Amino acid sequence: MKSMLILALAVSVAACVPEQSQQAKAPLPVCVYRVATIAATSGEHPAQASRYTAVIAPREMLSLAFKVPGYVQELNPKALDMGSRVEKGEVLVRLRDADYKSRLTQARASLDEVNASLLLARRDQERNAKLVSSGAIAHSEFDRIQEVLGVAQAKAAQARAAVDQAEINLRDTILASPMDGLVVRRDVERGTLVKEGAVAFVLADLSSVKAVFAMSDQEVARVKAGDSLNVTADALPERHFPGVVTAVSPSADTKSRAFNVEVTIPNHDLALKDGMIASVSRDPATQGASVAAVPLDALASPGGDGHFVVHLLRTNKGKTYAMARSVTVGGVIGDMATVTDGLTPGDQVITRGTTLAEDGQEVRIIR
Repeated sequence: MKSMLILALAVSVAACVPEQSQQAKAPLPVCVYRVATIAATSGEHPAQASRYTAVIAPREMLSLAFKVPGYVQELNPKALDMGSRVEKGEVLVRLRDADYKSRLTQARASLDEVNASLLLARRDQERNAKLVSSGAIAHSEFDRIQEVLGVAQAKAAQARAAVDQAEINLRDTILASPMDGLVVRRDVERGTLVKEGAVAFVLADLSSVKAVFAMSDQEVARVKAGDSLNVTADALPERHFPGVVTAVSPSADTKSRAFNVEVTIPNHDLALKDGMIASVSRDPATQGASVAAVPLDALASPGGDGHFVVHLLRTNKGKTYAMARSVTVGGVIGDMATVTDGLTPGDQVITRGTTLAEDGQEVRIIR
């Protein structure tokens, strides 16, 4: 749409050139262009053989951190080296858990104690509820018994929460991989004291990777999720990796005014590594049929309403005349416009002089 507005404005400005006075028999001097073709992704969006630079990134990368402090007791030998493969659920490191087991035992003992007190308070409340209804005890005394029960219930809830937290803390002494992936970094050693929140491992899932690159507003209008793109890595020039557009940013970067596009590439053999420089280009299979293309100055918009005409050459009895023809414009590439209806390759159209030409007017070709 933006390119069409620019096109209409350019043609309108050109149409404002003052009309030259013409003598009855003086042919209008014009320049001509033979209609060529250009590849287009659709009738509206012309394709460009553009390449974009991108950086390969993992499908997912995460830092695995301790949720509780403690001494590192055991490390999985499979996860000691960078690049080691780990599976989802595989234990990578264990902390010494004796203290956490002891705290859990204490929490359970406290829960048993408060549960016993709660049971007594509940029985006392049930017994006195009958007495207060018969007038055997005062309401104030029964209110006190109710308060005792409420306190016992609150203590029991706190004790249950303490047991739950102690169980969680004990489980958190074991750090397991949440996904299938590769060890990117290991930051722990056996016997070291680690703090809560300390990162132990950085893992990456490279079974598929992402390539993110920037496109201008005119280019991004021709790309949508699901489009196929070709990806090549500078480190692997002999290989071509098929990718699919999985995300297109809805807003431009505030500084560069470019839109980020994300391509996802299968990477089952792990050939593509995190941080590799890659080039992204449109898959030739997605290019559409060729359409006619003419220079922008071959178009005229007499009414200034977005409807365009061109002037073709017609020869009769040795003289050359301008013949107006309505055309449908698809899009703009640089100083060329694609024409989806009204022209065929090989037609000769007037460029310089088209805004002055009239249908049926004699013209003279200049070079």
